[in-house]
Amino acid sequence: MPTQAVATTSPGSLAAVGAAAKAFALAHPVSLSLAGGALLGAGAYWGIGKLLSKKETDVDAEPAAS
Repeated sequence: MPTQAVATTSPGSLAAVGAAAKAFALAHPVSLSLAGGALLGAGAYWGIGKLLSKKETDVDAEPAAS
């Protein structure tokens, strides 16, 4: 018969807040670095693609008459 895990802290206690703060402090730098890396990678991909792409010319446009 499965047993339920007994929580050692009540939800509003200072120990529960401390445990949540520790989890956040450990996860925050990792998630921040992943998000920052994704933004830098996407920005570099977009910027390099924009710089290296050839400019499209309007083939259908008639030359300007002088």
